[in-house]
Amino acid sequence: MGRPDLTEIRTAQILDAFERCVIQHGLHGSSLERVAEEAGMKRSVIRHYLGNRDALVEKLAERTVRTASEYSRAFVASVDPKRRMEQLLAFLFPSKAVTSTDSLLVIESLIAVGESQPRVRDLMTEYVADFVKTVSDQLRLAHPQATTQRAWSVAYGLVSICYNHASLNPLGLAPKFGRAAKTSAQALIDSLQDEAADTVP
Repeated sequence: MGRPDLTEIRTAQILDAFERCVIQHGLHGSSLERVAEEAGMKRSVIRHYLGNRDALVEKLAERTVRTASEYSRAFVASVDPKRRMEQLLAFLFPSKAVTSTDSLLVIESLIAVGESQPRVRDLMTEYVADFVKTVSDQLRLAHPQATTQRAWSVAYGLVSICYNHASLNPLGLAPKFGRAAKTSAQALIDSLQDEAADTVP
């Protein structure tokens, strides 16, 4: 009987270690040596399973996008049509943060490195575009009279408020800031009420 393929296990262990390094030291401070030490492996093992540091960053971006997509799909699958907008707001502004400060640090680090790594930029752009589309689709289902473009614009506004508010979580802001974010989001949703019938170009 041959030796078991450890690729999946080792890849997960390495990416977990890399993510911890990014949280502690930032992306630029997370060298292969540091990741190897965090993972309890030799640098050569990391290179064997994932390649060089740029490849490691790409794999982390791929995993981050995949996890976010799974979360969005789970939300869509659970939506009650009678409570669609209520659930959308709860999805965007949960009473208890679903995305940890550490996760946000990883996401922001990946977005920042996109300027120098086109593949990572494409992945993170896809991540944002898919999130906006998920929200836009829900808005169109609740407000079919709104134009596609208007629903997309409102969705982007909602996602922007969501991310900006989440990025401020480390400050421990008073609850009124969370209520203000949600009120602003609700105002954007309400602006769809009077939209004319959809005219798709």
